[in-house]
Amino acid sequence: MCLLVVCKPGSMPKRDDLHRGACANPHGYGFAMVINGKIFRYRTMSRKKAVNKFLEIRSQNPDGYAIWHARYATHGVKNEDNCHPFQVGSDEDTVLAHNGVLDTHIEEKDKRSDTRIFAEDTLPKLGGVAALDDENLWLLVEGWASGSKIAVLTVNPTAKHQLYLVNERLGEWDDDGVWWSNKSYQAEDKKYGRYTSTYSSYTTIGTPDYGSFYLKDNDDLATMPCPNCMVESTWEREWCEHCNLCYDCASPEQSCMCYIPAQYRPYEIGY
Repeated sequence: MCLLVVCKPGSMPKRDDLHRGACANPHGYGFAMVINGKIFRYRTMSRKKAVNKFLEIRSQNPDGYAIWHARYATHGVKNEDNCHPFQVGSDEDTVLAHNGVLDTHIEEKDKRSDTRIFAEDTLPKLGGVAALDDENLWLLVEGWASGSKIAVLTVNPTAKHQLYLVNERLGEWDDDGVWWSNKSYQAEDKKYGRYTSTYSSYTTIGTPDYGSFYLKDNDDLATMPCPNCMVESTWEREWCEHCNLCYDCASPEQSCMCYIPAQYRPYEIGY
């Protein structure tokens, strides 16, 4: 799943929200922020250090953009080297973090995560952070990363902006100026409530932890929450009627490779 958090200048996430997000995504943590015109980056495998260190440094330096990340591993080993955010190639002025699963080729012996490969290899080959100012390439990256969210933080003078948020609409901004990539930071009583974001019809994408979502014989289908968007769904179809994500692979309906019974198909899927 992962949790990606973006803070506007002057904004600060709540400690309890970061702690819940870290508990739900326990495979490593990290953050970066702009301090005095430079990128400060910190990564750790300790949940306590990640939350405390971020809040301490952010309280002292609230004026720049900041990103915070808690990892739920899907690719790559679970160590500090695979914790977000990652430096983009050799550019010490640019880092990125990601929530979702990227369609990145990973060699069998490569222990890096999909996001790390994108940061170290793919984006530099595209031209680095400055390439994101090209509208056509931006749309290409958004389409390729469909379902994922990527935050790029930079002080590189060749870039027009300090923050680039790919697929921003798939997350939501709260009233404090903090953007959350999904609802894994929320308390249980809020997480399963009606989804009312104005930014997107769905938030959490990637391989979800279905946990207690498996249906039992006598479950009331009308009251089961979708494990992706947490909206109550009937589960009578192969994908959520609200966020249009497949229950099995959590991919958007248009790119799902799972079998879908013909009677449920709104169109013929081309290959």
